[in-house]
Amino acid sequence: MNIALRPISLSMILMLSLVLGCGGNSVVGPETPPLRIAAAADLQRALPDLLAAYKARDDSVAEPSFGASGDLAEQIRGGAPFDVFLSADMSRPEALEAQGVVEKGSVVPYARGALVLLVHPSVAGEVASLADLQAPGVRKIALANPEIAPYGQAARNALEKAGLWDLLQPKLVIAGSVSQALMHVEQGNADAALVSRSLVDGGASKVVDVDPSLYPPRIQGLGIVARSTQKERARRFIEFLRGEDGQLILERRGFQSPQP
Repeated sequence: MNIALRPISLSMILMLSLVLGCGGNSVVGPETPPLRIAAAADLQRALPDLLAAYKARDDSVAEPSFGASGDLAEQIRGGAPFDVFLSADMSRPEALEAQGVVEKGSVVPYARGALVLLVHPSVAGEVASLADLQAPGVRKIALANPEIAPYGQAARNALEKAGLWDLLQPKLVIAGSVSQALMHVEQGNADAALVSRSLVDGGASKVVDVDPSLYPPRIQGLGIVARSTQKERARRFIEFLRGEDGQLILERRGFQSPQP
């Protein structure tokens, strides 16, 4: 019996070595629960690229949950099982940190976003600035809800500073998130929308820059959820996100460094 078992055991050891070797830099085993990320809606194009690049370091990351930063903050405050919160502003992670919901000292900036005006092709010839939104051909203008979405608040700030907020009220369509505001234009349900540059990806719609002096700097912050049981993995992901590789991917998707 012993003579027969010995070569089998060696084979198993070799197979196990090969399996472990195939893991590359992966830091988790098959039984490890996935890292769970709550991400602002303006990251819907950038985060999949980031996770694809991060996969060799940690291939157990759950499908991200996207939404307006205000909605996500409420979910985390209510106990939603996330490990990392990627917000579209600094104020919400900082507020959760002050309440003990996000780990103290973990809140840091990771990107700077920009607001743009997206114009449907049917009225592209009429709109070259915010002031042109008053044109009769522009009937509906979408923006994210300023109460829960940082880019909705930035849109309101820009329109107020340009003296257009009250004038355009009859045309405004309030969306649940900045990505939904963009969809209104792409699906032809609105003539224009104020959205994040990071969501614009070479479609048929016209993109008009919005003067950044019209709204506060769009510095985006993150934090580690205090109840997370995977804080070390969360820190490794954040280190990647804020490192050279992560920042290059964010730059390709329209973000800038959070540092001026």
